[in-house]
Amino acid sequence: MLRSLSTLRLIPKPTTTLYCRPFSTPARQVPKKTTSALGVQTVKPWGELSTPEKVVVASKTTVNVGVILAGVTLTSAIVYYIGSELFGSQSATSIFSDAVDRIRKHEELVSVLGEPIKGHGEPSRNSRRRNRRITSQVVEDQNNEPHLFMRFYVEGPENQGTVMLEMIKNDQKKWEYKTLYVDVPGQGYGSQRFYLERK
Repeated sequence: MLRSLSTLRLIPKPTTTLYCRPFSTPARQVPKKTTSALGVQTVKPWGELSTPEKVVVASKTTVNVGVILAGVTLTSAIVYYIGSELFGSQSATSIFSDAVDRIRKHEELVSVLGEPIKGHGEPSRNSRRRNRRITSQVVEDQNNEPHLFMRFYVEGPENQGTVMLEMIKNDQKKWEYKTLYVDVPGQGYGSQRFYLERK
C-alpha cells in the first residue's frame, strides 16, 4: 500500500559541523573555572590544580609579591632620603638652621641688625616667594678632604647681612665649622665683618 506524500514525515539527517583552525598549532586546554549559584567565579583548591596550573599560579603570586616589595623598598628609600635631608644633623637645612641660631645669639649682630633676625636664601624679586634657595657646595681640596661652603642672608628691622660659612669634616666624619662670618654693609661707613667661628 502506498502512502500519500502528505502523510509522510521527513526525518532530518544528523549533520556534523567541522571546525577548521586557521593554524596548525594544537588546541590549548583552558582550565574551566567553576561558577557558584550567584554567578561568582570560585578558585579551585591547590590540590585540584594540575602541574601547569600550579606553575601559573605560583608565577603570578611571585610577580605580585615582587612588585609589592619593590614598591615598599622604593617608598622607604624616598622617605629616608627626604627625612635625612630635612631632619638629619648633617643636612644643609640643619646646618643653615644652626648658623642662624648662632647669629641670633651673637650680641653685636643683634645690636646691628635688630630683632627679630630672619635667615633666607638668595634674594628674589618676587616678594611673595617664601622658599628661597640656600646656596651650598661641597668641594674637595688637594688632600681629598671635603669642604662645605654655604652662603645665605640675614635681615633684621635695622639692617641686613651676608653670611658665609665653611665647614670641614672632623675625625668622626661630621661637619664642624672652620669659618662663619657675617658681612653687614655700613650705612655711610665701610662694611663690617663679624666672625662667629674662625679656625
